[in-house]
Amino acid sequence: MKLVRVLLPITHNGTIDACAAVGFGLTVRFGAELEVLHPCPAPEDRLPYSTELSPSYFEELIDVGRKQAALETRQARKWFGKIARAHPKTKAQFLSIEALPAEAVAKRAKVSDLTIVPSIGAQADSFWSNMRDAALFHSGRPVLVMPRRAEGPIGETVVIAWKDSVEAVRAVAAAEPFLAKAMRIKLVSITETGEDESAAAMAEYLTKAGHRIALAPLMAQSRDAGELLLEASMGAGHLLVMGAYGRWRWREWVFGGATEHVLRHTDVPTLMVH
Repeated sequence: MKLVRVLLPITHNGTIDACAAVGFGLTVRFGAELEVLHPCPAPEDRLPYSTELSPSYFEELIDVGRKQAALETRQARKWFGKIARAHPKTKAQFLSIEALPAEAVAKRAKVSDLTIVPSIGAQADSFWSNMRDAALFHSGRPVLVMPRRAEGPIGETVVIAWKDSVEAVRAVAAAEPFLAKAMRIKLVSITETGEDESAAAMAEYLTKAGHRIALAPLMAQSRDAGELLLEASMGAGHLLVMGAYGRWRWREWVFGGATEHVLRHTDVPTLMVH
């Protein structure tokens, strides 16, 4: 698998430094294109809900919305220009789409190999919550979740959180560009017996594919599974690879325990696929 396009969603104020740094860095490392996406709500989507707006007041609000959208786009473009000048070797382009942000991100993520978003611990507001949900659950593509800070070139050590599931298989496949360049690859699974046949089978497959794999079962404890995975992934240059699990309830995504814990508490870059 080759990285062709990396998607970096931003607000009019940009994104966290770790997301920007890894986005520009990965495109140089893998020879990919970086698309910096500014999703901007249309003027009519900014109107307060009301069925009794007078025509004149309606037009006035639309005009205010147009001016606000134009201001936000200028601010986003200014942020992009500043950071692009700091990374002259990167093939990057700025794209502003007038649409509901979640819809715009899901649409562009579908035609990107990877979308980079901050973790819940780094950005917990509603905008970024919607961006994470859109990229993770409505694109069918991998998402790189970044903590507020990340040390070293990510992926020198890749830690695969293995579970006998379709999501985990997809995550392993999506991680191939990182596996090909990794110095160390560790496949971990949570088990009560110390043995995991499916983990051993995946390790054997990856070995035949040309990767050197260290199989590391984690003994199930009373602690949260996500806590165990993060503990096994600590270190500069580490990348955690895992499936993302969720279910639909009352029109909101409710994350499974390990997924939610990692999204909220990760201190290492985490590649997730639903």
